[in-house]
This record gives sequence, structure tokens and C-alpha cells, in this order.
Amino acid sequence: MNKGFTQHHKDRIRKSGAGFTLVEILVTMAIVAIVGTILVTIFTNTLRGSNKSQILAVIKQNGQAVLDNMDKTIRGADNVVCPQLPSPPAIVSSNTLVVVTNGTYTRYRITLEPSDHSINGYIQQDNPAKQDVAGSSPLRKETESEFVSRVCNIADPMTQIVILTDTNLQSGVSVTTGSFTKNPQSGYKDSVTVSFTLGPGVNAPAVIAGQIDPVVFKTTVGLR
Repeated sequence: MNKGFTQHHKDRIRKSGAGFTLVEILVTMAIVAIVGTILVTIFTNTLRGSNKSQILAVIKQNGQAVLDNMDKTIRGADNVVCPQLPSPPAIVSSNTLVVVTNGTYTRYRITLEPSDHSINGYIQQDNPAKQDVAGSSPLRKETESEFVSRVCNIADPMTQIVILTDTNLQSGVSVTTGSFTKNPQSGYKDSVTVSFTLGPGVNAPAVIAGQIDPVVFKTTVGLR
């Protein structure tokens, strides 16, 4: 009698012990799953924050480099060729800026990101020169007015260009707005206001790009 009771008691202990071990396993698995989820969330947020910081750094680096380049060129120029001021003088804006220094012309052009977002908007630079006039007899170079009319035309193709902004679709930057404004100042040398907006490249991860507000870069530079 006692022996049977003892055996039955032992069986209950074994069953109880086995059941408790299973509960422990389930609890442990749940804890591991929760901790794993938390760690993955922390890692993902950290990675997003890191990528966001990197993109912002690239935007600021590109924008400042463009401003520095233009500031130096405009400040040392002899004259602003275009945008051309109307008569009477009024503030005029354009996507093309041309300045001349000691007979050398420097042209900047802002090309905005297209509506289909297929490429990044960008800023480019070249040094246009007078060309031969096709069909002229005898063959001659462009006059000053012909040259100015051509290089200030936004449809005039640029040659031997230098692209000043990073056009990488994922890690680069895209120009979404921009203009050059010539400010008329009676009795003073010309001044030019440069303004453009940079955002992430068109193929930057949407979850990150959506957290980044476009950055506006703007400066007004006067000729010396």
C-alpha cells in the first residue's frame, strides 16, 4: 500500500517536473523573442539614423562646395554677362549665370530634377568661347552680342562641362529648385544672388529620404 502510494507520488513529481520545464522553455523563448525584437528595432533605428546623417552630410558638403566655387568666381569677375537686365533695370532670375574675368567666360547652369524623378537635378559649369558663324563668308567669329545671346540661352548646349554636384542616384544629391538673380544697384557693381535647394538622390531609400527635409543654400555675392 505504502509502496504503491510512493510510486504514484513519484510519478506525479516527474510529470509535474516535466510540465514545469516546458513552461520554463516557453517563457524563455518568449523572452528571447522579445529581446530579439527590441535589439532588431534598435539596430534598424540606429542604421536609419546613421544613413540619414550620412545623406545630410553629403547634402551640406555638396551645397557648401558649390557656394564656395561660385562665390570665388563671381567675386573676382569683371562683369555679369547674364542674367541680362531689362530696360529699365529690374530684378531678373534665370537658371543660367555667365560671368567674365579677363576675357575668360564662366557659365553655371542649374538643371532641376525632372517630374518623373528619373535622374538627379544637378549644377554644372563650363567655359564657353566664341564660335565660328556657320555659313558666313568669309568665315568669322561671333560678335559680342551674338555670343552673349547664345551662351545666355538656356537651350545652348554646354561643352566640356564640370558637374559640381554628386549625381549618384542613391548616395548623391538632387537639385529641386534653383536660380541666379542679378540685382540692379545704381552706381555700384553688380551683385548676384545664388539660391538652390538640395535633397537626397532620387533613388535614396524612401524610408530615409522621407525623413530628410530639402536644404536651401543661398548667398548674395558682389563683384569687387
